[in-house]
Amino acid sequence: MSEQSGKRHYWHATFRTAAYIGILGALAWTTVMVIPISPLSEIPRIIVGVPGEWLLVAYLLYVVLGCGAFGWLSGLLNVIEKQENRKVSSAIMWPGFTMLFAGLTLSCVLLGYAGASGGYASTYGSSQSLQQLLTPYVNPIIATAIVAVAGAALVLLAMVRARGP
Repeated sequence: MSEQSGKRHYWHATFRTAAYIGILGALAWTTVMVIPISPLSEIPRIIVGVPGEWLLVAYLLYVVLGCGAFGWLSGLLNVIEKQENRKVSSAIMWPGFTMLFAGLTLSCVLLGYAGASGGYASTYGSSQSLQQLLTPYVNPIIATAIVAVAGAALVLLAMVRARGP
């Protein structure tokens, strides 16, 4: 419900939902990485090479940030909104939340896909050099990471500027 209709939007619930989505994503990602069905069963071998480590780093970042950070932010927002009874600006929080969630998810997925592609190429050979294979992913990963950082800054700004009743 919108704030204009008289109901207050509690951001801690939105961030908790994002944490649940992150947990489901992490469960799916874990399942894909360990399932013993070809071609997915090749993932543990792919991770061994340096480009394959990008996949592992992306996975760990997603688990920690996609689940943990959103859960932690939900807890902080719960204190701000329920215990301190302060209102967080939706005008700042909506773009911040959207940028943080989308930027984090996209950067981790791109990094993971690049790691899987590079790891596969280095493990099983490829006519394309690893640098040629991975270079197209670098700028999109950087761009989505910047979007996530900007979103986190907006979220923090909205939390700091929360006003009392």
